[in-house]
Amino acid sequence: DQRRSELPVWLHRYNWHRPHASLAKRTPISRLGLTGNNLLQTHT
Repeated sequence: DQRRSELPVWLHRYNWHRPHASLAKRTPISRLGLTGNNLLQTHT
């Protein structure tokens, strides 16, 4: 199941790295206001 194995990779890119026009070219994860202290726990 190639789709199943690729979905986590796609979701990561979509939420962490891909800028969204509806968010003023920011990533969805930026809306959470994470700090450097907890960023490493969330972004793996």
